[in-house]
This record gives sequence, structure tokens and C-alpha cells, in this order.
Amino acid sequence: MKVLSKILGMALLVFMFASCAPGRIMAQQEGGYISDQEFYDELQPYGTWVYDPQYGNVWVPDVEEDFRPYATRGYWAMTDYGNTWVSDYPWGWATFHYGRWRFDDYYGWEWVPGNEWAPAWVSWRNGGGYYGWAPMEPGISIDAAYSDNYNVPDNYWIFAPYAYINYTNVYNYYVPYNRTRTIIRNTTWLRNSYNYNNRVYYGGPRREEIQRYSNRPVKIYNINNVSRPSRITVNNNNINIYRPAVRQNTGARPARVVDGAAYQQQNPAQRIGSRDRSRGTVYNAENAAKLSEAAKNSRPDSRIIRGNNNDGRGTVNPARPTQPDAANPNQGNVTNPTRGNRPVNNDVQQQQRNTDREQARQQQQQMRQQQRPARQQQTDQQPTNNPAVNNNDAQQQMREQQRQQQDQQRQQQQQVREQQRQQQDQQRQQAADQQRQQQQQQARDQQRQQQDQQRQQQQQAREQQRQQQDQQQQALDQQRQQQDQQRQQQAREQQRQQQDQQRQQQAREQQRQQQDQQRQQAREQQKQQREQQRQQQRQEQAAPAGRPVRN
Repeated sequence: MKVLSKILGMALLVFMFASCAPGRIMAQQEGGYISDQEFYDELQPYGTWVYDPQYGNVWVPDVEEDFRPYATRGYWAMTDYGNTWVSDYPWGWATFHYGRWRFDDYYGWEWVPGNEWAPAWVSWRNGGGYYGWAPMEPGISIDAAYSDNYNVPDNYWIFAPYAYINYTNVYNYYVPYNRTRTIIRNTTWLRNSYNYNNRVYYGGPRREEIQRYSNRPVKIYNINNVSRPSRITVNNNNINIYRPAVRQNTGARPARVVDGAAYQQQNPAQRIGSRDRSRGTVYNAENAAKLSEAAKNSRPDSRIIRGNNNDGRGTVNPARPTQPDAANPNQGNVTNPTRGNRPVNNDVQQQQRNTDREQARQQQQQMRQQQRPARQQQTDQQPTNNPAVNNNDAQQQMREQQRQQQDQQRQQQQQVREQQRQQQDQQRQQAADQQRQQQQQQARDQQRQQQDQQRQQQQQAREQQRQQQDQQQQALDQQRQQQDQQRQQQAREQQRQQQDQQRQQQAREQQRQQQDQQRQQAREQQKQQREQQRQQQRQEQAAPAGRPVRN
């Protein structure tokens, strides 16, 4: 009976193991729901987890210097949920569709995990020929984010002209930051809502508006769920994205967490994020690399780095979580449980899951084989009246047990060899995956550098074109000023000539009048003289002889 009890106990343990662990793994493979531990595991290779006293564990990405959430390496695509952000980052499925972003004056842009899916967690504005969007900060509900009482920092906003909002290279049309404040004053909140599966999403401008402004059709894409974390891809009319529902895990935490306050106090000059009047937000890649190096050091400083060695499963909320289509975006989206685990490659996880299932199956088979002799022993223990039969049965049972033990030993040896082979295959696969990831990362880096160079060249070309236009405008202004001056000078010269002519004419007229007056006076004098002469002559003729004539 003791042997039977032991066998039954082992069988029960194997059954529990087979029914619990593989089931959890399969649930993740099917993409239905996951623990929020997956955020920690999947994002660990691409950034650093930092503990913030207000928001808990936040993630600081390893990105390029001009990074801005919902602006860098991505674009807007129209879906049934509204405008959906399609990110080129391999971690974009998580950080742009769950949780919120905020800017810290020391660590720069930080992502705060959340459990609700949305096409994007942004606020929208509209007006003056531009659409604008800005990341929603943690702790802000949808209603509050679109109220006049919510003050979004200026350096959160991105603006683009109406016609280019759905261009895949919309980043080439972003308005310079130094014009942002002026545009904000000329815009209003854009509260367009989209109903999908009886849920409301705020998804920015409508398709009809964009078509009217861009004069071209806007394609509506389908959201296609994939079964594992990966980069968002687009083919035909489908956006392929990993978007499982997330259940809270009270034991989830990163494998390593940087104490934000302690690291900042120890390294006050190694600021990662800062604000700039002309550029908005600035990211220091060199200091970010130092933070990442400190977190991943083989001998971390225990004063600033916290290590977690548990398996990260913790206690999971037993209630079935809400699926993505049923997520209610009108609720707050801040959750700060303590989380953690080591990051694992996706292919290695798949191999480990397959190994776990195979081991569980083999152990179940072993337990069934172990149960057979126990049942046979119970049958053999029934009383019999024939000693010879009893003796033969006992010998038969012993030979059967020996044979089964030998079979078990061979199976165990086979399992050991199989496990060794699987481990070797995993190691080879890990090495191949790491090499492939390095090559892919190098290719992505080269492509990103080329894109950055192209953007810089385009920016320089636009800047040169603008300078040339400014110079041409200045030349036109100078030419116009010269023409105005010439016209004014000609007008003054003409006026002066006219005045001279008038003065000359007046002088001639006065001279003529004087001459006329002089001639008139001369004639009058001559006339008077002749009259006097005639009078004298008449007097002389009328006076008697010898008598003088009195005058």
C-alpha cells in the first residue's frame, strides 16, 4: 500500500504539472492574454528599467538623439479604431498601444506600463491648416485629456499639415518646434470618436476630412492579431500587430532595475534628457549608454541597481482579463505593480515551452507505466489457496517489476540524452539567433543612419531653399525700395522744376508788368509834356505884344 500511495502521489504531481504549466504557455502562444511580466521581459533588451518614486518601474529606451514618442520612425494609418500609430521599432507594439509616455528632465522620455490597448494614447488638436497630437501623460483620463483644464507641455506636441497626416514619411513635414506655440494658439481640441464593438476610441481626424484636404483616397486597414511579440508589419490591407489582453501580476518585475533617485544623485552631470528652446526635447545618447551599461554590468553597484531572481510569475489575478476589443479607453490607464524577469529570446522561449510539454508527456507516460504494476500487485494480493500458484505469481511479479525498472532506467537515460540534445540545439539556436539579431540590428542601424542622413540632407535642402527664397525676397525688397526712391526723387525733381518754372514765369510777368507800367508812365509824361507845350504855345499866342506871359 505504501508503494501504491507513493506512485499515486507522483502521478498526481505530474498531472498537476502537465495541466498547469503547459496551459499557461499555450495561452501566451495563442495571443489571447498574457501577464504584464511580458512587458518587462520583452523591453529589457531595448532599454533600461528605472524605478521612479511616483510612477514605479518606468522604461527608458535606447534610441536616437531626435527621438520623440509618436513622431520618430512611425506614421498614422487609418483603421476601424481611427488613426493607428504604426511604429518601426521592434518594441512599438507595447509602448505606443499600452501605457503612457512622460518627459523627465533627467532621464528624458520614459514609458509607464499600462494594461489597456488603444490605437494610440495621444491627444489631438486641429486648426490653421494643421493636425497636432501629443502623448497623454500617466494618470490622465480620456475626458480630462480633452478638457481645457489639462495643460499639455509645448514640447509634447507634433504638428503636420492636413494633407500629409497619413503619409508614411509624415516626419518630413513636421512643423519646426519654434513655431509650435503659435500653432497651438490657433487650434482647438479634436474630439472625434470611433465606435468599434460597442467601445469608443478617440482616433483623431476622420477619413473624409483627410481625403478632402489631401485630394487622394485614404485606405482603411484591418487590424490582424499576431501570436507573439514582434515588429508591426503591414501587407496588403492588414496591419499585423501583437496586442494581447494583459492581466495584472503582483509578482512581476524586471530582472534589474535602476534606482532613479540614487543614480541621479551619484551621476548629476550625466543627464539623458533636457529641454531646448529651438528643438524642444533633447536626448543624450552617450549618457543613455552609460545608464544601460550600469544596469547590465556583470558586477552591478548594489547601491543603485536592484536585482530580482524570481521567475516573475508571482500571483496573477484569476479573473479573465478584458480582451483588446473590449478595453475601455475612457478609464485611467496607470498601473504600477512591482514586476520583473530576465529577458528571453522568442525562439528560445518557444523551444523551452516545447521541451516542457514533452517532459510532461513523458512523465505522464512513466506514471501510467508505474501504475500498472501497482494495480497488478493489488490483484495479486487477493488470497489464494494454492501455494504453488502463489509462488509462481510472486516470481512472475518480481520479473515484471525488474523488467519495468529496466525500461524506466532506459527511458530516463533516453530522456537525459534528449534533454542534452535539446540543450545543445537551444545553445546553437541561441547563438544563431544572436548572430541573426546582431546582423538585423546592424542592418537596421545602417538603414536608420541612411534615413537620418536623407532626412538631414532633405532638411538642409529645404533650409537652403528657404534661405534662397529669403535672399530673393530681400533682393526684390531692395529693388522695390530703389524704385520707390527713384520715383520719389523724380517726383521731387519734377516738382522743383515746376516751381522754378513758376518762379521764372512770375518774374517775367512782374518784369513785363513793370515795363508796361514804365512805358505807360513814359507815355503819360510825354503826353503831359506835349499838353504843357501846347498850353504854353496857346498862351503865347493869346498874350498882347510886349507883355510877358505868366505861367
